[in-house]
Amino acid sequence: MALENGLYVKADLLYITKDYDNKVPTVAGVGESGDFNSDEPSIVPGLFAVYKRNKWAGFFAVTIPGGGGEVDYEDGNARTAALSLAYITANPVFLATPPIQAMTIEANSFAIGYTIGGAYEINPMFSLSGGVRYIDAHQKFKGEVTFTPQSYRVDIERDATGWGYFLGVNITPTSKLNLGLLYQSNTELDYKNDVKEDTSPQPGSPFYALNIPNAVGWPDGSKEREDLPGFIGLGLGYQFTPKIRGEAAYTRYLESNAKWEGIRFSGKEGDSWEVAVSCTYTFNPKWRASVGYMYTDIEDMEPENMLPEAPELDARTFGIGAVYSPTPRWDITFGYTNVYYDAVTATTTNSRVVAGT
Repeated sequence: MALENGLYVKADLLYITKDYDNKVPTVAGVGESGDFNSDEPSIVPGLFAVYKRNKWAGFFAVTIPGGGGEVDYEDGNARTAALSLAYITANPVFLATPPIQAMTIEANSFAIGYTIGGAYEINPMFSLSGGVRYIDAHQKFKGEVTFTPQSYRVDIERDATGWGYFLGVNITPTSKLNLGLLYQSNTELDYKNDVKEDTSPQPGSPFYALNIPNAVGWPDGSKEREDLPGFIGLGLGYQFTPKIRGEAAYTRYLESNAKWEGIRFSGKEGDSWEVAVSCTYTFNPKWRASVGYMYTDIEDMEPENMLPEAPELDARTFGIGAVYSPTPRWDITFGYTNVYYDAVTATTTNSRVVAGT
């Protein structure tokens, strides 16, 4: 509501390089080093629009509030290693020859959010906002394990949709201080599992217990609820000098109010949270730069139940950025961010993960 009257449009394009690594104990026929890597980049777009008129404003956004990542393990990963080891152990035929010729797995996950809402200025100190968000979520897992006598392939897609709402309040007690509070509701997502291809052991086979969709908990046609949790966010901004502005934020994800039926969420309690700080320096009307830091704490995720393709790990994020304004009507933003994830070790025979994720 501090904007001048008019239409504002913002487009984002984030190019994210990733180096994900699964380390597993070296076992016969499962990789040469027990070290599996994916460096597949991700491209995450965003679109925002605001129309402000006096005390009212309307806004619209298309974002990726969940997922947004893609991995491609050309030589397999912890999941394929665990499944392969289970096949080797269960089938003596595989022990008679060099068992594994190749392993691959590709996966992606993204939830597109379509947001529409409005804001109203009560007075120069207080303004309110609210709206709704529609989530369209998609996940895909495609993998193959090739043994000397045969090959097993699987292609699984998961889709879910849901609605949520949000409420916000903004307080500007002085010209230098701004406070913002946002509540986002939980979004119920019931994923339907669609097995597009499955050449792993089928009913009637003595090894049906090793059927891949069943082993990972996603048999064809089944449903599994995996909500996108709501959150409470608090932001603070302070203008220390005409050129220096500091900001801080705290977000608590209300995971204890979400419903998660997947095996990997068993034993999870409490809420994850993150805290962030940043500082912006304005050189002149055309240039300003910023630096920031964020710490993310993932609450009580058991390493044994994490997905090797997307493990939920504590992280420390550092970022720098610059804004160039060639005219008063244009802002061009450049940014660079590096995320450092904490490693965890799992000890399990569960085919969903294996030691050393």
